Amino acid sequence: MSFHPFFIEWEIQVLLSWAVRQLVKVLFLGVGLGCGWATSANDTSTVMTDAAPNTVEAVPFDPSSAKPSLTDSKVPTALPSDCIQRDNEGRFLGWIDNQHCLLSYRTTETAQWLDSLFGQIEDNDDIIGRVRVINDMSWLEGEGLTGAIRIRASVKLPNAKRRFRLVISDEDDSLYNNRNAQDFSNDEKTTAAIRWLPDIDSRVSYSLDLGLHSDDVFSRIRLQRTWRTSHQSLFRLNETLRYGLKTEVKSVTQGDFERLLNPKTVLRLSSALQYWQNEPKPVGLRWSQDNSILHRISAQRSLAYGLTIEGIQQPHWQIISDRLFVLYRQSFWRSWLYYELEPQLVRDWQVDRDIKSLFIFRVEANFGN
Repeated sequence: MSFHPFFIEWEIQVLLSWAVRQLVKVLFLGVGLGCGWATSANDTSTVMTDAAPNTVEAVPFDPSSAKPSLTDSKVPTALPSDCIQRDNEGRFLGWIDNQHCLLSYRTTETAQWLDSLFGQIEDNDDIIGRVRVINDMSWLEGEGLTGAIRIRASVKLPNAKRRFRLVISDEDDSLYNNRNAQDFSNDEKTTAAIRWLPDIDSRVSYSLDLGLHSDDVFSRIRLQRTWRTSHQSLFRLNETLRYGLKTEVKSVTQGDFERLLNPKTVLRLSSALQYWQNEPKPVGLRWSQDNSILHRISAQRSLAYGLTIEGIQQPHWQIISDRLFVLYRQSFWRSWLYYELEPQLVRDWQVDRDIKSLFIFRVEANFGN
């Protein structure tokens, strides 16, 4: 399989540039936020996934599901004309909804165009294109206020002879990369990759990536296996191996144990170990332990809280930081809009061991089908 830069460039231009310029400017800079509450959402169970940092996703507790997500529910593909609403006198209504609908339509249309390059499209419903725009604002005691806009995009191409997906995100292969780090710098780099999902009859799920991260070309393989240990618990093992021309070899091994305490509450214990050949500091392996409780309050609201500990191997096994966190997530105003409040108490064991306050406010908008 060869890498096609044209696909990546075209996708970034149409999806990301339009999203940031036309919607982030409106949705995240104060035009009409808080005018109402979401009126619909799926009534499901609770499991924590990779969709957002510390997020309690309202999805069924299904051990066979690799990455459930609240945003996985399908949205009917609408024509641009269907997005335009007018009152009885013909006056234009719903400018925000119109812009969201148009962008979702263009996202799906782009996915259909990419899939058509591999042959005739038989079923448009199988083609999936999603874009998530996340705006983080964080305040850390002693350092002040910082912010960052994150873009996540995924395009599934079922019409290809082999199963491909175009992935655009700001994530890197690190310990708990689905979680925001304590230092909120604006140095995040976007990753764009072609992902191959082999159709192999096996209990282990595979994915192979070939892509770009900043100025580094990389290849990556991910393996995942899930064991159901009882009717209400499971264990999931993930292994990620990546090689970049500049970053060289990186490996992340993560094990997750999840137990359903009641229909609305999940206990999650996660351990991770990272090896990086090009590690800038002589610390050997990095490790992390995450203990959290995930609770679905209602169809639109969820709550997570817990303790995270991180450490290093050299010069000896030791803790370098820990933190207590509480994360509240809620859908508001529209079914595709979410906000999160995340207060934390963080401590750096390598500096002064002083406990500092950290507060994160996050707004997320979802587009596509």
